[in-house]
Amino acid sequence: MMPRGAIDSKRLEFFSDAVIAVAITLMVLRIAPPAVAPGQTLADAFWTDTVPQIVYFGVTFAVIVNFWIRHHDIFMRIGDLTDRRLLTANMTFLALICLLPFGLEFFSDDPNSYLTTAVYAGLMALCSLSMIWLRYAALGDRNWRAYLRVGLFLLPIPFAGLLGGWSPLVWVLNWPLSAWLARQGVNNPDD
Repeated sequence: MMPRGAIDSKRLEFFSDAVIAVAITLMVLRIAPPAVAPGQTLADAFWTDTVPQIVYFGVTFAVIVNFWIRHHDIFMRIGDLTDRRLLTANMTFLALICLLPFGLEFFSDDPNSYLTTAVYAGLMALCSLSMIWLRYAALGDRNWRAYLRVGLFLLPIPFAGLLGGWSPLVWVLNWPLSAWLARQGVNNPDD
């Protein structure tokens, strides 16, 4: 029998996996076939309409997969039971993950806008902040270097005017940042 207030961590992890999978599925449903305007070829419409959507999906997919791997790493390190504090942190993380398909669609509608870039990047930064909270709730880790990743997620905002819809590609810097954090002696650079 479980102690009062205890929660089975495996159920929580399985639920989280399902929520993340649904969020990814909702994002891919957003990719539409090209709409060919009068005087435009199908190839032109594909390159101007569909390819950017696929790139935005790919970048967001990679970021969500990174969040999922970090989430999995956290749950591998905790025991079979957890508490309400971890449940609250996890549900906050999942709620923000559920908003990412909206952020992606909003950004895709006008990728050159500072507002749409700010919403999209802000949601990614909030997911990263919630991952820091989740790690703290689960493992008690306090790592100031993890906040560098939050800043990295906000980096596309000032570049929206210069790089347009390609500004979120700065998120590929997550991988070199993770390597740098590892060299700095951070046990798990993906917090």
